[in-house]
Amino acid sequence: MSTPASEGLPLFLSAPGELGACIWAHDWDNTPLGPIANWPHSLKTVINLMLNSPQPMWMGWGGQVTFLYNDAYIDVLSVAKHPWALGRPAAEVWAEIWDICGPLSDRVFSDGESTMADDVRLFMRRGDFLEETYYAFSYSPVRDETGRVAGLFCANLDVTSRHLNARRIHMLSDLNTQTLQEKTVQGACAVALATIADNPDDVPFAQLYLPGEGAPAQLLHATHADIADARALFAVDEVIASGEARLITLDAQTPLAGLPLGLAQQPLRQALVLPLAGAGPAQSTGALVLGVSSARKLDADYRSFLDLIATQAGNAIRHARAAEDERLRADMLAELDHAKTQFFSNVSHEFRTPLTLLLGPANDALEDGDAPLPPAQRERVQLMQRNALRLQKLVNTLLEFSRVQAGRAHASFAAVDLAALTSDLASSFRSAIEGAGMRLDVDCAPLPMQVYVDPAMWEKIVLNLVSNAFKFTFEGEISVRQRIVGDQLRLEVADTGAGIPHDQLPHLFERFHRVEGARSRTHEGSGIGLALVHDLVLMHSGRIGVESVLGRGSVFSVSIPLGCAHLPSAQVAMAAPSVAPVSITAEAYVIEAEGWVQHQATSTDNSAKHGRLLVVDDNADMRDYLQRLLQPHWQVEVCNNGVEALAIIERNRPDMVLSDVMMPQLDGFGLLAALRAHPATRDIPFMLLSARAGEEARLEGLQAGADDYLVKPFSARELAARIEVLRLRQRMRMVEGAAARRLQTVFSQAPVAICLLNGPEHVFEQANDYYQRLVGPRPLLGLTIRQAFPELESQGIYELLDGVLATGQPYVGRSIQLHMRRAPDQSPSECWFDFVYQPLLDDAGVPQGVAVVAFEVSELANAKRAAEAANRAKDEFLAMLGHELRNPLAPIVTALQLMRMRGGDYAIKEREVIERQTRHLVALVDDLLDVSRVAEGKIQLNRRVVEMAEVVARAIETVSPLIEQKRHQLSLEVPSSGLPVLADPVRCAQVLANLLTNAAKYTEPGGRLAVSVRLDDGQVVVDVADNGIGIAPDMIGPAFERFTQARQALSRSQGGLGLGLAIARSMMALHGGSVNANSNGIGCGSTFTIRMPLWQGHAGDAAAASSPAPACATHGGLSILVVDDNEDAARALGEALELMGHTVKVVFSAPAALAVAPVFHPQAALLDIGLPGMDGYELAVRLRELPGMEELCLFAVTGYGQEADRKRAREAGFEQHLTKPVELGQLEALLQTARAL
Repeated sequence: MSTPASEGLPLFLSAPGELGACIWAHDWDNTPLGPIANWPHSLKTVINLMLNSPQPMWMGWGGQVTFLYNDAYIDVLSVAKHPWALGRPAAEVWAEIWDICGPLSDRVFSDGESTMADDVRLFMRRGDFLEETYYAFSYSPVRDETGRVAGLFCANLDVTSRHLNARRIHMLSDLNTQTLQEKTVQGACAVALATIADNPDDVPFAQLYLPGEGAPAQLLHATHADIADARALFAVDEVIASGEARLITLDAQTPLAGLPLGLAQQPLRQALVLPLAGAGPAQSTGALVLGVSSARKLDADYRSFLDLIATQAGNAIRHARAAEDERLRADMLAELDHAKTQFFSNVSHEFRTPLTLLLGPANDALEDGDAPLPPAQRERVQLMQRNALRLQKLVNTLLEFSRVQAGRAHASFAAVDLAALTSDLASSFRSAIEGAGMRLDVDCAPLPMQVYVDPAMWEKIVLNLVSNAFKFTFEGEISVRQRIVGDQLRLEVADTGAGIPHDQLPHLFERFHRVEGARSRTHEGSGIGLALVHDLVLMHSGRIGVESVLGRGSVFSVSIPLGCAHLPSAQVAMAAPSVAPVSITAEAYVIEAEGWVQHQATSTDNSAKHGRLLVVDDNADMRDYLQRLLQPHWQVEVCNNGVEALAIIERNRPDMVLSDVMMPQLDGFGLLAALRAHPATRDIPFMLLSARAGEEARLEGLQAGADDYLVKPFSARELAARIEVLRLRQRMRMVEGAAARRLQTVFSQAPVAICLLNGPEHVFEQANDYYQRLVGPRPLLGLTIRQAFPELESQGIYELLDGVLATGQPYVGRSIQLHMRRAPDQSPSECWFDFVYQPLLDDAGVPQGVAVVAFEVSELANAKRAAEAANRAKDEFLAMLGHELRNPLAPIVTALQLMRMRGGDYAIKEREVIERQTRHLVALVDDLLDVSRVAEGKIQLNRRVVEMAEVVARAIETVSPLIEQKRHQLSLEVPSSGLPVLADPVRCAQVLANLLTNAAKYTEPGGRLAVSVRLDDGQVVVDVADNGIGIAPDMIGPAFERFTQARQALSRSQGGLGLGLAIARSMMALHGGSVNANSNGIGCGSTFTIRMPLWQGHAGDAAAASSPAPACATHGGLSILVVDDNEDAARALGEALELMGHTVKVVFSAPAALAVAPVFHPQAALLDIGLPGMDGYELAVRLRELPGMEELCLFAVTGYGQEADRKRAREAGFEQHLTKPVELGQLEALLQTARAL
């Protein structure tokens, strides 16, 4: 079967792959084989067989062993030798290994026999270095047609990876096994490097660096290398600091001094520096430098092998370091133990002198028959004696224990009647045991022989075991049995007590070991009693054991050998009393045991001034002492442990608790935790009494929740003072609690929404019901503002709260619009709030939180918006009304002015009537629009410095027709100068004209009017007086309100909207002045007074401001375009302008204006604003865009007269804004100005 590569090839070269084609294409003419056509059939057969084999093979033919190979063999040659090797002599192809392969090849040709080699290491050049390989191969002869050996055939197998892996695994195994046995860092490092040195083929050299204490890394061990400045060369410090490996490239051309040569005598090219892993993932304990073999590439398997070396070396160092630390800790503990034992011994010796001086006088006082003690004093001395004996027992135990531990205890063994001794010792507890309601069974039958013991030591053994049984037994019995069992004396002390947990039994005889949580009569004890018993038994060559069932009791058994052969002869006293008397030691044990007998909780019943106090202590003497000490001022109740205390507190809550820390069943901390965990008892003052001194113990008690911590011993005065402090503190807490409850009630029931936010994240601490109802059913407490109100993001609330907390300044928000979700399933809806953010400061004045008080004003805001909308509609309506009223007035006024301009005496009276009524109608429209603008604050004043005389003159000019019509007499007292004001002269004249108009209207014809101007206290005062109808006193104030007119008969009504005085007062207020009225009543006339601030600038300012504008030329007309959709108004205005001498073109639409303008070339245009289709603003822009119209003077002539309309006209390019109806005189003056320009 042929492949694409074999198409067109001879049949013997047909095979998969490329070698068939390579052989066919090769130039064989210049080789010993010659042309392919001359090759023998035997050669072709072998070639075909080789090419079709999947195994790597090569063959050699002829005397020079000409080299041919198959596709599988390409990987053996590598790209460095393929296809170069084809057709060359085998000795040339494999020159580097022919010293091994050549003899095998020669044998095939000479002997005609096959040869074989297994797992031969060959250093093959397959690139730029000699590579270490392992091969298994065979050479087989190939015969030609004559039967002679004409060539050889080589089949081979690469076993390199098997050999390398075996070698490396063996080394890693040795490294792990040998290094982990070392217990020092030095030893582990030395063994690790020695193990690495055994494998130079994989690791030509190695160096191990460890950092010292505060010093750079130092070379600890090295193999096969002695390199100067190696630490810097290999970047050891950087690797240790970073914890990352680093590959170092070495110069193979100039090898470093001290570096060994690698395999095949090749210089080393690379070294890998690896961190030794420390205790944590980011920690390094050192660095390991490993040379990379010059005969292998650093592939993944090789790198993994080197990593494992570093890992195992690091593990060995850590293991050794841990062993060193453990050994150091053991040494330190042993030293500490020795020091502690020595200290106990020294302290015990030191205690004995003061104890002797305590017990001696106490015993003397109690036994003094000549001067007996009074009962109260006797009781106190007995208390001293009991506790001194207890202290003496503890001191003796500590001293004995320290001697035993130090090996200095001296035993003196004597033969004694052990049955009598043991029975007497055990029976001494009978009173205490039976007093506790239990039975004591002592079964110590007489023994057939005396037993060798140290009587003092045996006494401690028995007393400790029996007292221990009594301590942990509350009911049932305690039995003491002694028997001879074989060659042993066996003592058993059994009880029906609490028992011992199984896991505690192996530790029971260890020093200082205590079974936690065990039920006992007292928590007192040093934890060395059983350890001492154990050591004393061992000194008797005996053994001690225990069997116990939790909750059912325990049995302690002691066995000691009989006779004295097992005892040191020097310590055996042959002559000794057969029965040792019971010493004072037994008395101390018994007195202590009697103190454990639990009495019923007692209390003193007196009319205590300060309430009930509960004392909890497992020491009976301490309970009695505290009760006697405190009962003059408190009703004192005492109990034995925390469990009893909880039961008493549950029945009858005390006002204070004094508790010992170390107690059986439930200790002081447990009692404290139980009280603090229950709401009903959480606030009971609690004082801990403890023998544990030191700041750490005190802090532990206070952190657990105690109100005070008092260390024993303490004085009665100190205890009383501290109790008084706690009592006063509790009273303060009660007062504060009552105040807090009242405050909480106010907070909860406040008719406003209140919440408290804490910290920079604004966490909800409290929120009253009103606030919860306001924000809807959502969780609040414990959440941040962002968690509780995520919908407020980007609405500014978070930033406001941050600002209040950062600055400590409150924030007041009015009608703030928010979008807030009212229910979990609803989308945010619009709502409005008034709120206050008040910072909450700590004692240092630093903001810690924010108090929020909120009112929802959504209904008010909606109503306000509705009112504003209605107001806007009203303004728009008024503007439209003014426009619609002015449009028909414009042609009427213009027509009247035309009639006057044309002259003639016809209908003079009728024209005057029409003019008066038209002026009245215009005034009404102006008043209506002005009051609307004033109310909205849209009035803009064009202030300048003006003399008040000019203002008065303007007003009189406006009102003079009405004054003349009514035939009034007008008197003036107005200085011509010296009274300047900063004002809008038009608006001020409007106010003064309004007052003069009212005076003229409401004064009978032929009346008297007076205007006077004066200076009063820095103000310019203008009085307008009349002798008219006057004003009723109750109408003076309302007269300045909008739409208000004085009540009068219908026959005397003067018309009007009642807006004039309201406008006058508002205008004066805008100027910083005022308007007031005064009248003595109906029929007594009125006086209106204007007050304005006198201008305090330079005198020249007023003169310059009030000087008249220069007169414009009055000759020559303009070409004027008039555009208005009101044809009557347009034509009338056009005729008037023509009479003034101007050339006029009148059109009635914007398109017509745009068509006429390029032909007519107007110099000025009077445009109506409210044109249909295209309004006047757009028309103005379009006209200015026409060629030659850039300088066209534009006048807006419209019924819209508000300031916004004027502003828009200016923005559209109009030079003037004229409100209909237009006064022709004013228009002519403006046109003259335009002509002058």
